[in-house]
Amino acid sequence: MMTLMTMAMFTLMINYKLKFKWFINLWIMIIMFLFSSSLFFSSMNLPKLYYFMFLDQWSTPLIMLSSWISALMIISSQKILNKMKKPKFFLSMIVMLNLSIIMMFAQKSLIMLYIFFEASLIPTLILILKWGYQPERLQAGMYMIIYTIIGALPFLVNIMFIYKSNGHLNMILPSDPFLLTTNMTMNLWWMFMSLAFLIKTPIYGAHLWLPKAHVEAPVAGSMILAGLLLKLGGYGIIRIMILFSKMNLFTNLFMTSMALVGGMVSSFICMRQNDMKSLIAYSSVGHMSMMLAGAFSGTLWGMTMSLMMMLAHGLSSSGLFCIANMLYEKTSSRSLFISKGLISILPNFSLCFFLMASINMAAPPSLNLLSEIGLIITILSMSMMFIIPVAMMSLMSAIYSLFLYTSTQHGKSSSFSSPYSSMMTVNYFTIFLHWLPTQILILLSDLM
Repeated sequence: MMTLMTMAMFTLMINYKLKFKWFINLWIMIIMFLFSSSLFFSSMNLPKLYYFMFLDQWSTPLIMLSSWISALMIISSQKILNKMKKPKFFLSMIVMLNLSIIMMFAQKSLIMLYIFFEASLIPTLILILKWGYQPERLQAGMYMIIYTIIGALPFLVNIMFIYKSNGHLNMILPSDPFLLTTNMTMNLWWMFMSLAFLIKTPIYGAHLWLPKAHVEAPVAGSMILAGLLLKLGGYGIIRIMILFSKMNLFTNLFMTSMALVGGMVSSFICMRQNDMKSLIAYSSVGHMSMMLAGAFSGTLWGMTMSLMMMLAHGLSSSGLFCIANMLYEKTSSRSLFISKGLISILPNFSLCFFLMASINMAAPPSLNLLSEIGLIITILSMSMMFIIPVAMMSLMSAIYSLFLYTSTQHGKSSSFSSPYSSMMTVNYFTIFLHWLPTQILILLSDLM
Protein backbone atom coordinates (compact mmCIF):
# COMPACT_ATOMS: atom_id res chain seq x y z
CA MET A 1 0.00 0.00 0.00
CA MET A 2 2.89 2.31 0.74
CA THR A 3 4.24 1.72 -2.76
CA LEU A 4 0.85 2.38 -4.33
CA MET A 5 0.41 5.63 -2.46
CA THR A 6 3.89 6.76 -3.49
CA MET A 7 3.08 5.98 -7.13
CA ALA A 8 -0.13 7.98 -6.85
CA MET A 9 1.70 11.01 -5.46
CA PHE A 10 4.31 10.90 -8.21
CA THR A 11 1.45 10.79 -10.72
CA LEU A 12 0.03 13.90 -9.09
CA MET A 13 3.37 15.64 -9.33
CA ILE A 14 3.58 14.93 -13.05
CA ASN A 15 0.00 15.85 -13.92
CA TYR A 16 -0.70 18.74 -11.58
CA LYS A 17 2.74 20.15 -10.70
CA LEU A 18 1.98 20.10 -7.02
CA LYS A 19 3.88 22.25 -4.60
CA PHE A 20 6.13 20.66 -2.03
CA LYS A 21 3.93 21.80 0.86
CA TRP A 22 1.07 19.69 -0.46
CA PHE A 23 3.28 16.63 -0.30
CA ILE A 24 3.92 17.35 3.39
CA ASN A 25 0.18 17.09 4.10
CA LEU A 26 -0.04 13.83 2.17
CA TRP A 27 2.94 12.36 3.98
CA ILE A 28 1.44 13.32 7.34
CA MET A 29 -1.56 11.15 6.48
CA ILE A 30 0.66 8.28 5.36
CA ILE A 31 2.81 8.46 8.52
CA MET A 32 -0.33 8.31 10.69
CA PHE A 33 -1.56 5.33 8.67
CA LEU A 34 1.73 3.47 9.05
CA PHE A 35 1.92 4.29 12.77
CA SER A 36 -1.58 2.99 13.42
CA SER A 37 -1.06 -0.08 11.23
CA SER A 38 2.13 -0.98 13.12
CA LEU A 39 0.19 -0.84 16.39
CA PHE A 40 -2.59 -2.86 14.80
CA PHE A 41 -0.39 -5.71 13.66
CA SER A 42 1.96 -5.71 16.67
CA SER A 43 -0.62 -6.70 19.27
CA MET A 44 -4.17 -7.24 18.06
CA ASN A 45 -5.73 -8.58 21.23
CA LEU A 46 -3.79 -6.63 23.86
CA PRO A 47 -5.02 -3.05 24.38
CA LYS A 48 -2.30 -0.43 24.36
CA LEU A 49 -3.01 2.16 27.00
CA TYR A 50 -1.13 5.40 26.86
CA TYR A 51 -1.54 8.58 28.84
CA PHE A 52 -4.16 9.95 26.49
CA MET A 53 -4.64 7.26 23.83
CA PHE A 54 -6.71 4.09 23.87
CA LEU A 55 -5.80 1.79 20.99
CA ASP A 56 -7.31 -1.67 20.72
CA GLN A 57 -8.97 -3.90 18.13
CA TRP A 58 -11.95 -1.51 17.84
CA SER A 59 -10.27 1.87 17.47
CA THR A 60 -7.03 1.09 15.59
CA PRO A 61 -8.61 -0.18 12.33
CA LEU A 62 -10.80 2.93 12.19
CA ILE A 63 -7.75 5.16 12.74
CA MET A 64 -6.09 3.40 9.82
CA LEU A 65 -9.21 4.00 7.72
CA SER A 66 -9.25 7.69 8.68
CA SER A 67 -5.67 8.24 7.58
CA TRP A 68 -6.18 6.33 4.34
CA ILE A 69 -9.41 8.12 3.33
CA SER A 70 -8.00 11.54 4.25
CA ALA A 71 -5.01 11.04 1.96
CA LEU A 72 -7.35 9.98 -0.86
CA MET A 73 -9.49 13.06 -0.19
CA ILE A 74 -6.55 15.33 -0.92
CA ILE A 75 -5.76 13.43 -4.11
CA SER A 76 -9.42 13.59 -5.25
CA SER A 77 -9.77 17.35 -4.62
CA GLN A 78 -7.29 18.47 -7.23
CA LYS A 79 -9.84 20.50 -9.20
CA ILE A 80 -10.67 22.54 -6.12
CA LEU A 81 -7.01 22.90 -5.17
CA ASN A 82 -5.99 24.05 -8.65
CA LYS A 83 -8.57 26.85 -8.57
CA MET A 84 -7.30 28.14 -5.24
CA LYS A 85 -4.57 30.71 -4.99
CA LYS A 86 -3.88 29.68 -1.40
CA PRO A 87 -5.02 26.08 -0.76
CA LYS A 88 -3.58 26.01 2.77
CA PHE A 89 -6.97 26.68 4.36
CA PHE A 90 -8.63 23.77 2.55
CA LEU A 91 -5.79 21.41 3.43
CA SER A 92 -5.73 22.59 7.02
CA MET A 93 -9.48 21.86 7.34
CA ILE A 94 -8.91 18.30 6.11
CA VAL A 95 -6.00 17.80 8.51
CA MET A 96 -8.01 19.26 11.45
CA LEU A 97 -10.97 17.06 10.63
CA ASN A 98 -8.79 13.97 10.35
CA LEU A 99 -7.06 14.81 13.62
CA SER A 100 -10.33 15.32 15.51
CA ILE A 101 -11.68 12.01 14.21
CA ILE A 102 -8.50 10.13 15.16
CA MET A 103 -8.52 11.70 18.63
CA MET A 104 -12.16 10.67 19.07
CA PHE A 105 -11.26 7.07 18.23
CA ALA A 106 -8.28 7.14 20.61
CA GLN A 107 -10.03 8.49 23.72
CA LYS A 108 -10.61 6.45 26.86
CA SER A 109 -12.68 9.13 28.62
CA LEU A 110 -16.34 9.65 27.79
CA ILE A 111 -16.17 13.43 28.11
CA MET A 112 -13.16 13.67 25.77
CA LEU A 113 -14.93 11.35 23.36
CA TYR A 114 -17.89 13.75 23.42
CA ILE A 115 -15.67 16.79 22.85
CA PHE A 116 -13.90 15.39 19.80
CA PHE A 117 -17.17 13.88 18.56
CA GLU A 118 -18.64 17.38 18.43
CA ALA A 119 -15.40 19.05 17.27
CA SER A 120 -15.51 17.08 14.01
CA LEU A 121 -18.63 19.05 13.05
CA ILE A 122 -16.80 22.36 12.67
CA PRO A 123 -14.37 21.47 9.84
CA THR A 124 -17.12 19.49 8.09
CA LEU A 125 -19.47 22.47 8.22
CA ILE A 126 -16.75 24.76 6.86
CA LEU A 127 -16.06 22.35 3.98
CA ILE A 128 -19.76 22.28 3.06
CA LEU A 129 -20.41 26.02 3.41
CA LYS A 130 -17.27 27.32 1.72
CA TRP A 131 -16.73 24.77 -1.07
CA GLY A 132 -20.27 23.45 -1.61
CA TYR A 133 -21.86 23.47 -5.04
CA GLN A 134 -25.21 25.27 -4.61
CA PRO A 135 -26.87 27.90 -2.34
CA GLU A 136 -28.79 25.07 -0.64
CA ARG A 137 -25.58 24.21 1.22
CA LEU A 138 -26.67 26.64 3.95
CA GLN A 139 -29.79 24.59 4.57
CA ALA A 140 -27.78 21.36 4.47
CA GLY A 141 -25.34 22.71 7.07
CA MET A 142 -28.23 23.83 9.29
CA TYR A 143 -29.83 20.38 9.08
CA MET A 144 -26.58 18.70 10.07
CA ILE A 145 -26.00 21.01 13.05
CA ILE A 146 -29.58 20.77 14.37
CA TYR A 147 -29.77 16.99 14.13
CA THR A 148 -26.38 16.51 15.78
CA ILE A 149 -27.06 18.92 18.64
CA ILE A 150 -30.46 17.35 19.36
CA GLY A 151 -28.78 14.00 19.88
CA ALA A 152 -25.64 15.29 21.59
CA LEU A 153 -27.24 17.25 24.43
CA PRO A 154 -28.96 14.20 26.04
CA PHE A 155 -25.66 12.34 25.71
CA LEU A 156 -23.88 15.13 27.61
CA VAL A 157 -26.50 15.00 30.38
CA ASN A 158 -26.03 11.23 30.60
CA ILE A 159 -22.26 11.69 30.89
CA MET A 160 -22.83 13.96 33.91
CA PHE A 161 -25.16 11.34 35.40
CA ILE A 162 -22.56 8.61 34.84
CA TYR A 163 -19.89 10.67 36.62
CA LYS A 164 -22.21 11.30 39.56
CA SER A 165 -23.04 7.60 39.86
CA ASN A 166 -19.63 6.02 39.21
CA GLY A 167 -17.16 8.76 40.14
CA HIS A 168 -15.23 8.34 36.89
CA LEU A 169 -15.71 8.54 33.10
CA ASN A 170 -13.03 6.05 32.12
CA MET A 171 -14.18 3.53 29.51
CA ILE A 172 -11.60 0.99 30.69
CA LEU A 173 -12.78 0.73 34.29
CA PRO A 174 -16.01 -1.20 34.94
CA SER A 175 -19.18 0.86 35.19
CA ASP A 176 -22.23 -0.07 37.21
CA PRO A 177 -25.44 0.18 35.16
CA PHE A 178 -26.80 2.53 37.83
CA LEU A 179 -29.41 2.02 40.45
CA LEU A 180 -32.36 2.96 38.27
CA THR A 181 -35.68 2.02 39.79
CA THR A 182 -37.71 0.61 36.91
CA ASN A 183 -37.08 -1.03 33.59
CA MET A 184 -38.86 1.86 31.90
CA THR A 185 -36.38 4.32 33.36
CA MET A 186 -33.45 2.16 32.29
CA ASN A 187 -34.85 1.87 28.75
CA LEU A 188 -35.27 5.63 28.46
CA TRP A 189 -31.76 6.24 29.79
CA TRP A 190 -30.28 3.75 27.33
CA MET A 191 -32.18 5.28 24.39
CA PHE A 192 -30.97 8.79 25.19
CA MET A 193 -27.44 7.46 25.71
CA SER A 194 -27.29 6.06 22.20
CA LEU A 195 -29.35 8.78 20.46
CA ALA A 196 -26.35 10.92 19.48
CA PHE A 197 -24.62 7.98 17.82
CA LEU A 198 -27.82 6.80 16.12
CA ILE A 199 -28.25 10.21 14.50
CA LYS A 200 -24.64 10.31 13.38
CA THR A 201 -24.75 6.78 11.92
CA PRO A 202 -27.63 7.60 10.84
CA ILE A 203 -30.64 5.45 11.64
CA TYR A 204 -33.68 5.82 9.42
CA GLY A 205 -35.92 8.59 10.74
CA ALA A 206 -32.97 10.74 11.80
CA HIS A 207 -31.26 10.54 8.42
CA LEU A 208 -32.61 13.60 6.58
CA TRP A 209 -29.44 15.59 7.16
CA LEU A 210 -27.28 13.03 5.37
CA PRO A 211 -28.60 13.23 1.76
CA LYS A 212 -28.74 17.02 1.95
CA ALA A 213 -25.18 17.27 3.25
CA HIS A 214 -23.91 14.78 0.67
CA VAL A 215 -25.54 16.51 -2.28
CA GLU A 216 -24.24 19.96 -1.37
CA ALA A 217 -20.77 18.98 -0.13
CA PRO A 218 -17.65 19.02 -2.33
CA VAL A 219 -15.99 15.71 -3.13
CA ALA A 220 -13.79 15.90 -0.02
CA GLY A 221 -16.83 16.55 2.16
CA SER A 222 -18.79 13.65 0.66
CA MET A 223 -15.86 11.26 1.01
CA ILE A 224 -15.25 12.12 4.64
CA LEU A 225 -18.98 12.09 5.47
CA ALA A 226 -19.43 8.59 4.06
CA GLY A 227 -16.01 7.21 4.87
CA LEU A 228 -15.38 8.60 8.35
CA LEU A 229 -18.12 10.65 10.03
CA LEU A 230 -20.72 7.88 9.82
CA LYS A 231 -18.19 5.59 11.51
CA LEU A 232 -18.14 7.86 14.58
CA GLY A 233 -21.71 6.78 15.30
CA GLY A 234 -20.97 3.09 14.83
CA TYR A 235 -17.85 3.30 16.98
CA GLY A 236 -19.78 5.08 19.73
CA ILE A 237 -22.49 2.40 19.73
CA ILE A 238 -19.88 -0.37 20.01
CA ARG A 239 -18.11 1.44 22.86
CA ILE A 240 -21.22 1.97 24.97
CA MET A 241 -22.33 -1.61 24.28
CA ILE A 242 -19.00 -2.82 25.69
CA LEU A 243 -19.04 -0.35 28.57
CA PHE A 244 -22.63 -1.10 29.66
CA SER A 245 -22.92 -4.72 28.60
CA LYS A 246 -25.50 -5.40 31.33
CA MET A 247 -27.90 -2.92 29.73
CA ASN A 248 -28.94 -5.32 26.97
CA LEU A 249 -32.62 -4.58 27.44
CA PHE A 250 -35.77 -4.55 25.34
CA THR A 251 -34.60 -1.26 23.81
CA ASN A 252 -31.87 -3.06 21.86
CA LEU A 253 -34.39 -5.33 20.16
CA PHE A 254 -36.59 -2.33 19.40
CA MET A 255 -33.68 -0.39 17.88
CA THR A 256 -32.63 -3.43 15.86
CA SER A 257 -36.15 -3.64 14.42
CA MET A 258 -36.15 0.09 13.66
CA ALA A 259 -32.77 -0.15 11.95
CA LEU A 260 -33.71 -3.11 9.75
CA VAL A 261 -37.09 -1.72 8.70
CA GLY A 262 -35.50 1.68 8.04
CA GLY A 263 -32.69 0.08 6.06
CA MET A 264 -35.23 -1.77 3.91
CA VAL A 265 -37.21 1.43 3.27
CA SER A 266 -34.08 3.44 2.41
CA SER A 267 -33.03 0.68 -0.01
CA PHE A 268 -36.35 1.11 -1.83
CA ILE A 269 -35.90 4.89 -1.79
CA CYS A 270 -32.61 4.44 -3.67
CA MET A 271 -34.53 3.25 -6.73
CA ARG A 272 -36.44 6.54 -6.85
CA GLN A 273 -33.38 8.78 -6.94
CA ASN A 274 -32.19 10.53 -10.08
CA ASP A 275 -29.20 12.20 -8.40
CA MET A 276 -26.08 10.03 -8.18
CA LYS A 277 -24.89 11.46 -4.87
CA SER A 278 -28.34 11.20 -3.32
CA LEU A 279 -28.59 7.54 -4.36
CA ILE A 280 -25.20 6.73 -2.83
CA ALA A 281 -26.16 8.63 0.34
CA TYR A 282 -29.37 6.62 0.80
CA SER A 283 -27.43 3.41 0.17
CA SER A 284 -25.19 4.40 3.10
CA VAL A 285 -28.29 4.56 5.33
CA GLY A 286 -29.13 0.97 4.34
CA HIS A 287 -25.64 -0.38 4.95
CA MET A 288 -25.27 1.41 8.28
CA SER A 289 -28.68 0.11 9.38
CA MET A 290 -27.44 -3.45 9.00
CA MET A 291 -24.30 -2.49 10.89
CA LEU A 292 -26.39 -1.07 13.75
CA ALA A 293 -28.46 -4.25 13.95
CA GLY A 294 -25.28 -6.29 14.40
CA ALA A 295 -23.87 -3.91 17.00
CA PHE A 296 -27.09 -3.93 19.07
CA SER A 297 -26.96 -7.71 19.26
CA GLY A 298 -24.49 -7.27 22.11
CA THR A 299 -22.41 -10.26 20.98
CA LEU A 300 -18.71 -10.23 20.16
CA TRP A 301 -19.40 -11.74 16.74
CA GLY A 302 -22.00 -9.08 15.91
CA MET A 303 -19.79 -6.17 16.97
CA THR A 304 -16.79 -7.60 15.09
CA MET A 305 -18.84 -7.93 11.91
CA SER A 306 -20.14 -4.40 12.45
CA LEU A 307 -16.55 -3.15 12.58
CA MET A 308 -15.76 -4.99 9.35
CA MET A 309 -18.86 -3.50 7.73
CA MET A 310 -17.72 -0.01 8.74
CA LEU A 311 -14.31 -0.57 7.17
CA ALA A 312 -15.80 -2.03 3.99
CA HIS A 313 -18.46 0.65 3.66
CA GLY A 314 -15.97 3.45 4.33
CA LEU A 315 -13.89 2.36 1.35
CA SER A 316 -16.72 1.47 -1.06
CA SER A 317 -18.95 4.48 -0.38
CA SER A 318 -16.02 6.91 -0.48
CA GLY A 319 -14.95 5.41 -3.81
CA LEU A 320 -18.45 5.77 -5.26
CA PHE A 321 -18.62 9.42 -4.24
CA CYS A 322 -15.22 9.94 -5.83
CA ILE A 323 -16.51 8.37 -9.07
CA ALA A 324 -19.67 10.51 -8.92
CA ASN A 325 -17.48 13.60 -8.68
CA MET A 326 -15.44 12.48 -11.70
CA LEU A 327 -18.67 12.09 -13.69
CA TYR A 328 -19.83 15.50 -12.50
CA GLU A 329 -16.59 17.07 -13.73
CA LYS A 330 -17.12 15.46 -17.15
CA THR A 331 -20.86 16.07 -17.62
CA SER A 332 -21.46 19.06 -15.29
CA SER A 333 -24.48 17.20 -13.93
CA ARG A 334 -25.24 14.57 -11.28
CA SER A 335 -28.44 13.46 -12.99
CA LEU A 336 -28.73 9.82 -14.03
CA PHE A 337 -30.73 10.91 -17.08
CA ILE A 338 -27.91 13.03 -18.49
CA SER A 339 -24.82 10.97 -17.65
CA LYS A 340 -25.23 8.09 -20.07
CA GLY A 341 -23.23 6.10 -22.59
CA LEU A 342 -19.82 6.27 -20.92
CA ILE A 343 -18.98 2.64 -21.65
CA SER A 344 -18.46 3.44 -25.35
CA ILE A 345 -16.39 6.55 -24.61
CA LEU A 346 -14.40 5.67 -21.48
CA PRO A 347 -14.32 1.85 -21.22
CA ASN A 348 -11.48 1.84 -18.67
CA PHE A 349 -13.42 4.15 -16.40
CA SER A 350 -16.53 2.01 -16.89
CA LEU A 351 -14.57 -1.03 -15.64
CA CYS A 352 -13.45 0.90 -12.54
CA PHE A 353 -17.04 1.98 -11.92
CA PHE A 354 -18.22 -1.64 -12.15
CA LEU A 355 -15.59 -2.78 -9.66
CA MET A 356 -16.71 -0.19 -7.10
CA ALA A 357 -20.40 -0.99 -7.71
CA SER A 358 -19.68 -4.71 -7.22
CA ILE A 359 -18.02 -3.95 -3.88
CA ASN A 360 -21.02 -1.87 -2.83
CA MET A 361 -23.38 -4.79 -3.49
CA ALA A 362 -21.09 -7.20 -1.59
CA ALA A 363 -19.89 -9.26 -4.53
CA PRO A 364 -17.07 -11.74 -3.85
CA PRO A 365 -14.23 -11.47 -3.12
CA SER A 366 -14.54 -8.41 -0.91
CA LEU A 367 -14.68 -7.51 2.77
CA ASN A 368 -18.26 -6.32 2.20
CA LEU A 369 -19.37 -9.89 1.46
CA LEU A 370 -17.75 -11.36 4.58
CA SER A 371 -19.13 -8.65 6.86
CA GLU A 372 -22.63 -8.89 5.37
CA ILE A 373 -22.72 -12.69 5.77
CA GLY A 374 -21.56 -12.34 9.38
CA LEU A 375 -24.19 -9.67 10.11
CA ILE A 376 -26.95 -11.78 8.56
CA ILE A 377 -25.97 -14.69 10.83
CA THR A 378 -25.99 -12.39 13.88
CA ILE A 379 -29.34 -10.79 13.05
CA LEU A 380 -31.10 -14.07 12.33
CA SER A 381 -29.75 -15.52 15.57
CA MET A 382 -31.66 -12.78 17.41
CA SER A 383 -34.96 -13.55 15.69
CA MET A 384 -35.97 -15.36 12.51
CA MET A 385 -38.63 -12.70 11.97
CA PHE A 386 -35.86 -10.42 10.71
CA ILE A 387 -35.34 -12.59 7.63
CA ILE A 388 -37.70 -10.49 5.47
CA PRO A 389 -36.03 -7.07 5.95
CA VAL A 390 -32.55 -8.62 5.77
CA ALA A 391 -33.35 -10.44 2.54
CA MET A 392 -34.89 -7.33 0.98
CA MET A 393 -31.89 -5.20 1.98
CA SER A 394 -29.45 -7.67 0.42
CA LEU A 395 -31.53 -7.93 -2.76
CA MET A 396 -32.08 -4.20 -3.13
CA SER A 397 -28.38 -3.53 -2.53
CA ALA A 398 -27.56 -5.47 -5.69
CA ILE A 399 -30.44 -3.87 -7.62
CA TYR A 400 -29.65 -0.21 -6.92
CA SER A 401 -25.89 -0.75 -7.37
CA LEU A 402 -26.49 -2.24 -10.82
CA PHE A 403 -29.08 0.47 -11.52
CA LEU A 404 -26.49 3.14 -10.73
CA TYR A 405 -23.95 1.48 -13.01
CA THR A 406 -26.21 0.76 -15.97
CA SER A 407 -27.90 4.18 -15.85
CA THR A 408 -24.61 6.00 -16.28
CA GLN A 409 -22.62 3.61 -18.44
CA HIS A 410 -25.13 2.15 -20.91
CA GLY A 411 -27.44 3.81 -23.38
CA LYS A 412 -26.94 6.63 -25.84
CA SER A 413 -24.93 9.68 -24.87
CA SER A 414 -27.12 12.63 -23.96
CA SER A 415 -27.04 15.73 -26.15
CA PHE A 416 -27.09 17.91 -23.01
CA SER A 417 -23.72 16.68 -21.81
CA SER A 418 -20.45 18.29 -22.80
CA PRO A 419 -17.92 16.35 -24.91
CA TYR A 420 -16.02 13.84 -22.85
CA SER A 421 -12.28 13.85 -22.49
CA SER A 422 -9.99 11.13 -21.31
CA MET A 423 -9.56 10.47 -17.60
CA MET A 424 -6.35 11.43 -15.89
CA THR A 425 -4.16 8.62 -14.57
CA VAL A 426 -4.57 9.91 -11.03
CA ASN A 427 -8.33 9.21 -11.23
CA TYR A 428 -7.69 5.54 -11.91
CA PHE A 429 -5.15 5.42 -9.07
CA THR A 430 -7.69 6.92 -6.68
CA ILE A 431 -10.32 4.33 -7.59
CA PHE A 432 -7.76 1.55 -7.39
CA LEU A 433 -6.68 2.66 -3.91
CA HIS A 434 -10.31 2.43 -2.80
CA TRP A 435 -10.82 -1.00 -4.34
CA LEU A 436 -7.58 -2.75 -3.33
CA PRO A 437 -7.92 -2.61 0.51
CA THR A 438 -11.34 -4.31 0.40
CA GLN A 439 -9.76 -7.24 -1.44
CA ILE A 440 -6.72 -7.42 0.85
CA LEU A 441 -8.61 -7.11 4.14
CA ILE A 442 -10.73 -10.20 3.46
CA LEU A 443 -7.46 -12.16 3.44
CA LEU A 444 -6.53 -10.59 6.80
CA SER A 445 -9.98 -10.98 8.36
CA ASP A 446 -8.67 -13.37 11.02
CA LEU A 447 -6.92 -10.39 12.64
CA MET A 448 -10.31 -8.92 13.46
